[in-house]
Amino acid sequence: MSEMTTHTAAHTARRILVVDDNESSAMTLSWAMEMYGYEVRTCYDGVSAVAVADDFQPEIVLLDIGMPIMDGYEVCRQLRKNPALCGLRVVAQTGWGDAETRRRTREAGFDEHLTKPVDLWALKDMLDSNPAPH
Repeated sequence: MSEMTTHTAAHTARRILVVDDNESSAMTLSWAMEMYGYEVRTCYDGVSAVAVADDFQPEIVLLDIGMPIMDGYEVCRQLRKNPALCGLRVVAQTGWGDAETRRRTREAGFDEHLTKPVDLWALKDMLDSNPAPH
């Protein structure tokens, strides 16, 4: 089973779930989001992400695509099937930025597609300026 960690800032604004099989990347992004004041949970695989999202009820999921067992496309599809997560905003974060990958993220139900390395300040501005669309 995959490890999951929780980070909470003193002034939480929104709940964010960070999902990436690269633990260093996940922890760095989680730390940055925590420093910005978000309540953050971190998962390192898709199966855990689906379970944690159901319990944690995040407003935003920052989701890697290229993960083993359950990739980010399938995670997004599973999240979209959960009626309790109807207001969820799902943001793809991946090293793949080609047109085909972007098409697949749209089809899977992602709201945004960001190519790594992601500018953390730009990400924060995007998250703060756009409410969840669903």
